[in-house]
Amino acid sequence: MKKSMHVALDDAEIIELMRILMDDDAEAALAFLKKHFKGKARELLEGG
Repeated sequence: MKKSMHVALDDAEIIELMRILMDDDAEAALAFLKKHFKGKARELLEGG
């Protein structure tokens, strides 16, 4: 079964995400994911 996660971003966070994507900045991408999805994946696995 597929599940989805949602994240709300403000303008500054969207700009940061675009910078990460344009620069192919793997280290910043990992930090971004950890910051914005921390706990959300675990919640999905635990039945959320």
